[in-house]
Amino acid sequence: MKNITLLKNIKKNIWFALLGLILLVPSLPVAASALEQRNAQNISQSQNDLRGRNTASTQEPLSETEENFLQEAILEEYGAYNLYQYITENYFDGKPFQNIMQSELKHIDALIRQAEKYNLTVPENTGLSSEPVFDNLEDACQAGVDAELADAALYDELLPSIEHSDIIRVFNNLKNASLNNHLPAFEKCN
Repeated sequence: MKNITLLKNIKKNIWFALLGLILLVPSLPVAASALEQRNAQNISQSQNDLRGRNTASTQEPLSETEENFLQEAILEEYGAYNLYQYITENYFDGKPFQNIMQSELKHIDALIRQAEKYNLTVPENTGLSSEPVFDNLEDACQAGVDAELADAALYDELLPSIEHSDIIRVFNNLKNASLNNHLPAFEKCN
């Protein structure tokens, strides 16, 4: 009796398994298509970094004006960095020059990343064109004020001609850092 019941249960399970396969097989192409769509979506999302920037390798090329302006911005940031480095090495090693010099390196790096993203040649940092002379800390701080105002003015001049949102974002961030962080620090020490 037990064997008959066992055979009936096995038969019943086989029928359920066959029925499940009959119902499952036609839905496999639909499931595969849904999986492909989800994978494509995940790839698309992975091409955006945490800041929402598109990191995919295909993007609209920069206009010649944008290329020139990006290189000009790099040179401007080199100039500020070189000035602060010169002051810390020759006059006043400490705040605010040391901190802002490190910040300028981050600005340069942000601009160079944009240039490399668009396969542009990064201009060389040739150093200061001349070595300034400062009689006191106030004079050096005033040079910092002037450099930060020049940075902000350059970005104000360049931004209206920039169409790429990633470069607009970087230029605005750097301009805001100059006006809201660096400039007040130099004004305090002046």
